[in-house]
Amino acid sequence: MSRTPTRDAPAVPGVPWIATWSRERKSTALLGGRRGKGLFYVNEGPADRDQFGALWARQSQRIGQGTAEFAGIHPRRQRRAMEELLCQVCGLPADVSDLGVLWMEPIHPGDPRSEVTTHPPVCVPCALQARARCPRIRRTGAHVVRVADPRPNGVFGVFYYPRLAGGLIAEEPMDKRHEDGEVRWVLAHQMIMRLSGVTPVDLDDEYDRYLATSPAERTASLRGTTPRRRHHRETAIPSAFTTS
Repeated sequence: MSRTPTRDAPAVPGVPWIATWSRERKSTALLGGRRGKGLFYVNEGPADRDQFGALWARQSQRIGQGTAEFAGIHPRRQRRAMEELLCQVCGLPADVSDLGVLWMEPIHPGDPRSEVTTHPPVCVPCALQARARCPRIRRTGAHVVRVADPRPNGVFGVFYYPRLAGGLIAEEPMDKRHEDGEVRWVLAHQMIMRLSGVTPVDLDDEYDRYLATSPAERTASLRGTTPRRRHHRETAIPSAFTTS
């Protein structure tokens, strides 16, 4: 599987790769449900479901068209960032060391770091930008960790149930684990990852390591894919970091 953004989803300088654009339209026009089976698309294809069978929301790919929506998360790009360990900001391979993949999340005062997340990983340059420019991180700080064993754990999305007279009724968005039988009634918008084998790290130390290693060493995937050289571009802080 490709380790870089595909032609229909290139990274755009100044805008997080997983952010949505105003001309990227969502569609549930062909969404249906069947009792005992769950949700489906009338014209469903292999890409509509993840490896665990969850059905994913459809949204067109038109990066750079219209206005960037920094608070929005594009389902396909968030899913790819999780599945392929791509940086949520620039869309290129996240940073990897012997301790694992780099993750950075704002601290929620009074709450411990969660073992699960909808935030994809990051690369060192994007993490440094977030620390310097994100008001929330400047105010509360951030968890910066290496993750040796990140695994898909479930999905976050809209729960539907079938009407007796036909059609579907949408409920509030919710989390469902992949093994939960009700996940078949969730239209997934974000993948949830369980982070195991976590080691807290210092971002300044990570930057020193970044400068001392080759691109191939710091982007080699834990999943054995071929390392690729990267050329980092300055980007805006991702929506995951800017929520107040």
